[in-house]
Amino acid sequence: MAVDPEHVARAANDLMGHYGQAALDVARKQAERASRAGDMPALDQALMVLTEIERHQAVSSTPVT
Repeated sequence: MAVDPEHVARAANDLMGHYGQAALDVARKQAERASRAGDMPALDQALMVLTEIERHQAVSSTPVT
């Protein structure tokens, strides 16, 4: 089953809104748990959410020149 990009963006925004900068660590832990459980669909989604948070934080931390 394909992961809905809107769902990924919403999940990432929810984590960032709730946890702020710690959202990255939370997303990593979610991916680790899914991996340990062998839940590949959950792992796919968790990795996409993690990537979305990493992208957002990279853009937010890029200095404006």
